[in-house]
Amino acid sequence: MNNDDLISVIVPVFNAQQYLSQCIDSILSQTYENIELVLIDDGSTDSSASILQRYAQVDKRVKILSRPNSGVSLSRNHGLSMSLGKYISFVDADDVVDPNYLEVMYALIKQTQSQIVACQYTRDITRLGLRNDSYITLDSVGYLSEVLYQRLSDNSVWGKLYHRDVWHNIMFEPINYEDLEVYPRVCLNATSITFTSSRLYYYRENQASFTNNLTSRRFDVIEALRLIEQRLSDHTRYHQLSPAIRSRKLSASFNVFLISNGNEQYADINTKAWKNIRALRRECLTDRLVRPKLKAGIICSFMGKSFLIRLNKILKLSS
Repeated sequence: MNNDDLISVIVPVFNAQQYLSQCIDSILSQTYENIELVLIDDGSTDSSASILQRYAQVDKRVKILSRPNSGVSLSRNHGLSMSLGKYISFVDADDVVDPNYLEVMYALIKQTQSQIVACQYTRDITRLGLRNDSYITLDSVGYLSEVLYQRLSDNSVWGKLYHRDVWHNIMFEPINYEDLEVYPRVCLNATSITFTSSRLYYYRENQASFTNNLTSRRFDVIEALRLIEQRLSDHTRYHQLSPAIRSRKLSASFNVFLISNGNEQYADINTKAWKNIRALRRECLTDRLVRPKLKAGIICSFMGKSFLIRLNKILKLSS
């Protein structure tokens, strides 16, 4: 294995037997071959561990670490610590990457001298691989603002290629919405970030995920955003980021308010979310970068809770 420009692909694995082989095959068949595949078995109780061992026996690029179950954050942290690559990419165990995924991302990171390259993802596997040679490169604050305004890319750690240096002294927190919390910190370690709209990553909807089910974990997004604000407040360019953070907090508050509405179990959370909406909406309404959909929600909120709830059924403000 050549360590010059080696790419470490880190995959946390927990009970992923249904789609695991498809995921691993898509990584090992990359046109960019100078990779190591770091597979972290997070205490799987299905056949995932035996699937991983089978791949390790036939491909020397595969590295496996088995550990007691402790969550995706700690699995990724272990992957970072045991990987050797100059570049890092994360893939989830039920997702699939296009055969040219790493080659395209690597070429862009070299061409633009960016420290992070992000691609467009798709939820429709038939659209995986749709290419667009255009790209944009922004400084870290400009890019992060676009992400927080939900206008460009997304805050997931997968679907990106990172120079290892941007992860220096950064680890995932063992919380829900770990990607949302860690990604801004990583971005601010970069000088510039490039985004391509080529659809090179297939994200598979996991219906068992807490984000697709109404549980208390679904509402931890507000706590993750509070941590972002706290950790970025000392940054020299925080004043440029604060409007985007405010917009993202308002968007999350709308989502939490609307999905918790009518559920007595989450009445306190619903009240807190409404309080956030009232505190944030005026400044966001006058912010020209706030998405039109969010501004529609703001206007509806001034007409009262009931009106907002009725309009949500039409406008899908919580999506």
